[in-house]
Formats: sequence, structure tokens, C-alpha cells
Amino acid sequence: MKKYLLILALFGTALFAEDAPKVDMKKNMQEMEVALAVIQRGFLYNDPVLVEGGVKNLQARVKHIEPPSKEDEVLLGKGNTYSYKYAKKQAAKISVLSEEILTHFNMGEKYSAMNRYKETLKQCLACHKKIRRW
Repeated sequence: MKKYLLILALFGTALFAEDAPKVDMKKNMQEMEVALAVIQRGFLYNDPVLVEGGVKNLQARVKHIEPPSKEDEVLLGKGNTYSYKYAKKQAAKISVLSEEILTHFNMGEKYSAMNRYKETLKQCLACHKKIRRW
């Protein structure tokens, strides 16, 4: 009887499972830009709530970074392309640096936090220069 209930439960979850929602890259990038602006506003107003909110929003958005599609994806597969690997590497750096922004800001080290902000922005621009051909 337990086997039947387990099978029924697995079948039910498989039946109602949906694909992960598709993230609109343009909207995601715009939201990342807003998150960076909120962090900067937090520095200007010395407001830890703004800095923390901006960092959390940035970290949530950075998880969805993907490079534009290219023809080498057909041959190599999406996860094996240079642009995909580079974008994921930059996303990881942005996530770590943004956490350091929050840590330094909360410790009262405002200038160190602002330097981490500058480094975060550099990672964004580096990706746009290499991957998006700016």
C-alpha cells in the first residue's frame, strides 16, 4: 500500500511540474542596474537598508545572467561555450563582491565598501565589453 501511495505522489508531482520560468535578459539587466543604483544611493545617504536591499536584489538577479546566443552553441552545447563560462565566472565574482560590499558597510568601513562597489561595476563592464561587444 505504501508503494502505491509513493508512486501516486511521485506521479502527481511529475504531472504538475512546470519548467522554470524563462527570464527576460533585458529586464534582468535593467533590474541589476537599478540594484546598483540603490546601493550607490545607500552610500550617499549612509543608509544600510538601501545598501542591503540593493545587494540582495543584485544577488538575486545575478543568478540569471546568460550570454547572448551564438552559433557555437549548436556544436559545443550551451554550457561549453566561452561566453557562457565567462558570464558565469563574472556572475560569481559579482555575487562575492556584492556580499563584501554589505560586510564592509555594516562594519563601518564605508570606503572599503565603495571600493568593492567599484570592483563590482568593473565586473559588469568587463562582461559587457567581452561578451556583448561594447
